[in-house]
Amino acid sequence: MTKRLLSAEEAYQWGLITRVVPHDKLMEAAMELAEEIKRMPPLSIKAIKETINKGMEDYGESCRIFTNLQQTKDAKEGVRAFLEKREPVFQGE
Repeated sequence: MTKRLLSAEEAYQWGLITRVVPHDKLMEAAMELAEEIKRMPPLSIKAIKETINKGMEDYGESCRIFTNLQQTKDAKEGVRAFLEKREPVFQGE
């Protein structure tokens, strides 16, 4: 809110980012993160992106999106996989 630019180290210490990597490792780290996100439930990722893009200005809309997500096949698969101690297989449904 102050418009002051933070260094990567400050952002990490404040909990705004999860890790800092050297510039020459940036693409490798980005690809690792992309692979991790790719294994997540696609409908949830889409909903998160929509919520962020709306700027969290409409709390009711955010609640509606996440309430709808709880009814999806992917949500049920996530719970089943957790209970069965296995990796989930998300279908985007």
